[in-house]
Formats: sequence, C-alpha cells, structure tokens
Amino acid sequence: MSVLLALDTSATASVALVVDGETRAEWTTESTTAHAEVLAPAVRSVVAEAELRGEDLDGIAVGVGPGPFTGLRVGLATAAALGFAWDVPVHGVCSLDALAHRAARHAFEAAEEEFVVAIDARRREVYWSHYAQVGGQPTPLHGPFVTPPDDVTPLPAYGAGAGLYPQALHAVTGWQDATPDAASLGAVAELALRRGRGLRPVEPLYLRESDAKVPGPRKRAGGR
Repeated sequence: MSVLLALDTSATASVALVVDGETRAEWTTESTTAHAEVLAPAVRSVVAEAELRGEDLDGIAVGVGPGPFTGLRVGLATAAALGFAWDVPVHGVCSLDALAHRAARHAFEAAEEEFVVAIDARRREVYWSHYAQVGGQPTPLHGPFVTPPDDVTPLPAYGAGAGLYPQALHAVTGWQDATPDAASLGAVAELALRRGRGLRPVEPLYLRESDAKVPGPRKRAGGR
C-alpha cells in the first residue's frame, strides 16, 4: 500500500492524504495569501481524519510551482520539515501537472488530443503548459512558461488563467476557476512512483524574478 501526504501552495493552499492513488482525506482554502497560517494545522487535520500518523507515510509530494515566491516557499519548507521529522522522502511535482491530471480525462471524453492548462501569474500574465492526452493521461509537451495570455498556444485551455482572459484563451466551460490541488498532485506522484518514473527536485520552480528588491546602499546626508 502506498500512502502519500500531498501539499500544494502554488495558488490556493491544499493538503491531501492519498492512499494507492485514491484520496483518503483532503483540505483546501480559497485564500491565496494565508498559506503560512493555515498549512500546518491543515496537515494535522488531514492526517488525523485519515486515522494515520506521520510514521505511516511512505512519502510526501509537494507542488514546486510555478507560482508566487512566498506561497511556494511555505509549501516547500513545510514539506521539508515534515519529511525530516517523520523520516520519509519528499518528492517534487510540477503544480501544473496536477491540474493537467484532472483535465486529461475531460479532454479524452471531448476527443481533444492536446490542451493547455493555465493559472493566474499576475502582472497580466499566466503560468501555462501544453499537454497531449493519451487514454485520459496527460503527457507534457512544452512548458511550463509565464507569458501574456496572447502568447499561449491556441488550444482548449483549462484553469483559472483561461477564466481571467477569455478573449485570449479558449477556456473550457466549467474549468474557468480550476487551480492545482493536493489530491491531484498526490495522484500524479503516486502514479509516477509506481511506474518508476522520476519526479522533480524539491526546489521552487520560479519562472521570473521576485518582486522583492534588495535595497541599495543608503545615501548619507548631504549626498555623500
């Protein structure tokens, strides 16, 4: 039996306990700014709801982005701390792959051979990746990228990025608010591990520079 704790903080914060690819317990918040305050209590709640302990886990899967600096740091730091405390491996997963995992089944039923997933990157841009679906399973083709919505490949688009920019993206009905979630991320990790495929390093997938700037030297009074 495979037991994975999954965390994602690339957009909203979410936590899931995934057993043999099936979600045993999950939690999510719609907030995109309170990750640090809510994530640790959510982990305790989800593990307790599944009637498991940290020592029962086979590993932790964490979304590495793309996403904002602060949100990703919270998820990655939490996963690293839990992995150390419980002595279990921590695996990185591209957060967009989690959204693609959910979308691929719909794309299969709609006979869409290729599609994109896109989420809000702020600054009038989106994070996105291009996938093919093979029997309802997503295969990454290109990406991830951060670009203006007009630069996204013109294919059916799943995710909140498509909902924000319907004039530029071919939004799929019913998917305009979708973001990556921990349950799907855990399913991606479980499938990859079961098939012997490698996962990503546990490092944040930043696609552009931070908004935060290091202050320069302070000028003395009198301009010296």
